[in-house]
Amino acid sequence: MTTKKDRGRVITARGPVAPEKLGKVMMHEHLQSDCYDWKNKRLISEEKPDEARRQYLLKDAVPHLKVCREHGCLAYCDVTMPPWRGWPTLYAEVSAASGVQIIISTGFYREVELNTYWAKFPEEQIWPFVRSASVEELAEYCTREIVEGLHGTGIRAGAIKLGSSRPPLTPTERKAFHAGARAQKQTGVHITTHCTWLGSETSQLTILDDEGVDLNRVVVGHTALHLMNKDYRKTVIEWMKRGVNFLPTNLKVTKAASWLPLVEAIDAVFQAGLGDHLLLGLDSGYCSESGEFGPMKSLPLPPFAYMFTAVLPALRGLGLTAQEEEQILVINPRRILPVQ
Repeated sequence: MTTKKDRGRVITARGPVAPEKLGKVMMHEHLQSDCYDWKNKRLISEEKPDEARRQYLLKDAVPHLKVCREHGCLAYCDVTMPPWRGWPTLYAEVSAASGVQIIISTGFYREVELNTYWAKFPEEQIWPFVRSASVEELAEYCTREIVEGLHGTGIRAGAIKLGSSRPPLTPTERKAFHAGARAQKQTGVHITTHCTWLGSETSQLTILDDEGVDLNRVVVGHTALHLMNKDYRKTVIEWMKRGVNFLPTNLKVTKAASWLPLVEAIDAVFQAGLGDHLLLGLDSGYCSESGEFGPMKSLPLPPFAYMFTAVLPALRGLGLTAQEEEQILVINPRRILPVQ
């Protein structure tokens, strides 16, 4: 169990902080998502210090995070889960150098479809530990990283990341969701998910609800399409009424007008009185999912700062109001991120 001192505070790489000190918060980013060793053609299955990565990210990522800070973003939620995260002390160093608090995640990624990204063989689809471990062992793993810290450093996770592909969940994904739910109830941190397919949110949320998770403590990620689809938005609204939070990501605004349906969807959610269940993130940072480690190729540069140099100006131009932006980026994270 987390301690009484954690209640109402956000567990960051540099220790618990008051939510009022977070400013604007991006809720879905990746400082180091190092999933595949392309040179040696093997899945990465162990976290260990990497001085080359450390030097590179201190040099390249910190300036972009400083730009975020200049725009009032004082925190972000890092949703890379083991074993692909950076070494724990890296997050503390980058946070101290940039002035941006970082919430580290524990948890387990989805089972990647064969012949997508790096997955050429079944044993590469997911961290083998997730397949071999029991629900109880997986839950204990997450709980330990939140309560005691990562790799003996005392630097603790402050969120649980879970993922699935198309509905329904695979047996391994189901096991991970049951485990994450139990760890959430033990620790009081929030759950954030990878959910790109329509219908996956219901598969995920049904398990979490059956396990007794307070759905107000759940963020369903990558859900821009869920909101922009007018017919499917009804499903989103029904889950929001039950407490669930939805998080659009991957906001590439090179053709800004294409995001008008998202701004209209955000306005519709606010009109329905559910604006307190929306968040924003980029899914930006540095990874090796499609090739050698470097800035993610799915979004234009600069990593992290693109939210403030391009995305938000574009959304404002399409009608996003200052009140909506404040609610989504400041007020809602303050409710969701603290331990409860």
